[in-house]
Amino acid sequence: MAKTFIADLLEGQSVTSYFLARQIQVRQRRTGEPFLTVMLGDRTGEVSGVLWDGVDDRVRELTDGDIVKVQGALGAYQGRLQLTLSRLRKATPEEFSLEDYLPRSEQDPAVLLARLDTAIESLREPNLKRLLQELLTDPPIRSALESAPAAKTIHHAVLGGLLEHTGSVVGLCRLLADYYPAIDRDLLCAAAILHDLGKIRELTWERVFDYTDAGRLLGHITLGTLLVEERIRAIPDFPVPLANALLHCILSHHGELDWGSPKRPKTLEAIVLHYAEDLDGKINGFLSFSARFPDPQHPGWTQFNKAMDRYLYFGRESRQPTPDDQVSPATDP
Repeated sequence: MAKTFIADLLEGQSVTSYFLARQIQVRQRRTGEPFLTVMLGDRTGEVSGVLWDGVDDRVRELTDGDIVKVQGALGAYQGRLQLTLSRLRKATPEEFSLEDYLPRSEQDPAVLLARLDTAIESLREPNLKRLLQELLTDPPIRSALESAPAAKTIHHAVLGGLLEHTGSVVGLCRLLADYYPAIDRDLLCAAAILHDLGKIRELTWERVFDYTDAGRLLGHITLGTLLVEERIRAIPDFPVPLANALLHCILSHHGELDWGSPKRPKTLEAIVLHYAEDLDGKINGFLSFSARFPDPQHPGWTQFNKAMDRYLYFGRESRQPTPDDQVSPATDP
């Protein structure tokens, strides 16, 4: 059976298709009868679903990340589309292709990796250059970078999103280093490449974007710092002041203690990295949310964005933005 994608669904439509199930909850009505709520998704978006009847043992055994076959009708609830399900079951492996269910960056990972390689080749500081070459040529690290998302939900939450975000931050930092001569260009560029590297150990992306045990316990800032510091110790006579400056950039790139940074930025390069990283994340978050969650009742506006704690306005006259509207600055020298 041909896959029906969420982006193609229309209100009032009867739907029979396969989706990735998340946030599966069995609840009770006032009568005591069980019903099920679920978030159904594919690489084009997501829609909530509710199954009022037929919550049997097979349905109760579903877990987040299962691909399910559903039948139902698409309606609206509290201003949002919702599938009212009549049937729901776990799909068998031969019924689906996983490529249909996780969103992927529109940018070619090979091109993005090549840009990072070029940026590394342009470094003049030999210790930073060696460190980055050894890290980004390590097969497990390079392979993870090709596919890892940059976040679970907020920004660049797509396969390859980490690489896309990293390349964009590197491009912004290179522009800022050109504008402000006082910046140590090599240090800032190295920090931009490494600042989110810990996400390859923080996140998992096999079926759904989620956190690993290490990710929940330590977080990507700590994991990335440990990974980089381990490689620094393997390079003979790596200057201690340079190591401290680089690790400080990684540790402080979220900017504030309340935002998860163990330290606040205290060097020029750390301050620049924080604002460049935050800017890229917010722009991508705006574009992605505007593309996926427009408010049909208020043209030009999005639905409420919990992460930003506001409605977002992308304009009545202009076309609806897409994540592809964000062009990553080139990282070639």
